[in-house]
Amino acid sequence: MKIIEELKIGSYERYKSYFETGSPEVFISKKTGFCRYCETKFEFDEGRYYVNNYPVYSRMFCPICGHISLDSEIRYSSVEGKYLPYVVNLKILEMKSKVILKIEYRAIQIIGKLLEIKIFDVIEMYIFDIQNNNVIWKRYINKKLNDDLEIGYIIDYQKLMENTALWYFNIKHIVRKGTTLSQFLKRLRELVIKKEKNINGYTKKQVYISNISLRHKLFANVLNLAHKVRFWDSPNINYNDSFFYDKYLDKFEKNVYLLMKKDGLSYFKACFKTLSLPYTRNIKKQFDYKYIFLLQQIYTIENIDIANTIFKHYKTKIEITDSYIIKEEYLKNIQKEVKAVCFFYKLFILKIYTNLNLKFKQLLENKTNIIIDIMNLWHSANNKTKKNFIRHKIPFSKAHDWLSIEVSKQADQEIRFHISKNIMNRFNLYMMNTKFQCSCISKYSNLKYIARQMKNCSAGYKDRINNQLQLVAISDNTGKPKVLLEINQDSIVQAKLYRNVPVFKDNLLNNLVIEFAKKVKLKIKTDDISIKQDNNLKNIA
Repeated sequence: MKIIEELKIGSYERYKSYFETGSPEVFISKKTGFCRYCETKFEFDEGRYYVNNYPVYSRMFCPICGHISLDSEIRYSSVEGKYLPYVVNLKILEMKSKVILKIEYRAIQIIGKLLEIKIFDVIEMYIFDIQNNNVIWKRYINKKLNDDLEIGYIIDYQKLMENTALWYFNIKHIVRKGTTLSQFLKRLRELVIKKEKNINGYTKKQVYISNISLRHKLFANVLNLAHKVRFWDSPNINYNDSFFYDKYLDKFEKNVYLLMKKDGLSYFKACFKTLSLPYTRNIKKQFDYKYIFLLQQIYTIENIDIANTIFKHYKTKIEITDSYIIKEEYLKNIQKEVKAVCFFYKLFILKIYTNLNLKFKQLLENKTNIIIDIMNLWHSANNKTKKNFIRHKIPFSKAHDWLSIEVSKQADQEIRFHISKNIMNRFNLYMMNTKFQCSCISKYSNLKYIARQMKNCSAGYKDRINNQLQLVAISDNTGKPKVLLEINQDSIVQAKLYRNVPVFKDNLLNNLVIEFAKKVKLKIKTDDISIKQDNNLKNIA
């Protein structure tokens, strides 16, 4: 075993600064902090300093001694009880058919409830088994094997974040002895590439990912390298600070790996076989981990031209909104929408409205909301309603309204929606001196009444209303519903009048909805409401 590279970070010398040794100056574990300088513990307001593991403020004051810590001087974990690295020694070791990244460090563990500090000796080993296309991550706590995982899969990001020392080091972190972390990472890459060529005969590949913040560039690149060792001909994984993966990927790549070993397939062919996709140049060109849920769902449609049209439509939606939408929630909504659109095509286009096949692209671009509403209503319809719909050959232009009315007439048993009392109390109020009453719809009978009175598709929300999504009806002093609001996670996403007319068509009701949003502190995320009349609302739209 040969040492190729070695570096040391940190020191036990109490008053040596971060810039001298790379030692963190304050340790944070969820809501408990520990200052290295005064060696005291304190409670930490995580909401003030951090959001999603990243500092809102770049400095922090110890409330005991007043010492100021900046950025990389702060060792932070959003989860209690993690092993926070203190003094660290990193080595790259070369064996005949393996490369090992070994990390030895003294770790601090903070137990918040007890305000207790514990010290551990930790050893991590990333074992790149080049000959067998395998990667193992092992972690020893006080010389006892605590973790032994096969890695090199896309899901490793979620599994290892905050569990490995690599998570906590900015690529430009100060090093006490040895080369920089950037050069250290480069030597690791070069050694793995050399081994892959000499042992497996693989051609040189680009294995470095640059489009990621400095904070986790080291962590992400080591994970990507592990993925390449397992799947050399795979694309690089574009891990980033908002990285999100579909839960389907948990088993997906393990099945791909087994297929590659069993049938001698390339990575792409094994992926396509696992996803039951046609192996075409066009789909291979579009292959990306963030589109796997699209590919899997859409290409169950046998008409490749239609499948390509749907894929292109939703790929564009994801790319356009990538920079400003909360990624995880947005992709979950896209998944639901894609599933509904594919089901709509297979049922309504192929079996009911066959004459619309050539117009499906226009439907997708201009009538997506109608398609989603129709599918929600269809799933809420009973067998009698579905049979009548098909028997009477309802024209597509009338399908939405016909289903809205018929579903609302169904004699279903009463259902109380799972909405907490504090949410209902928040939305149940009077406006304009009791001229209008706002009420959160809590029962199915109320939902059907609103659907009949307002001639809309709200009855199709029967299985969707919960603590995340609510419908609020605004009625006049005679009890007649005037406005229906869809509220999703503290945002108004739809605001409709009679027959789905947007609320901005009525100035009085438009202003009423704006006032309601202010009063109950809701964001406005819909074009149904005009906020031009109120400059203060532009900030929340």
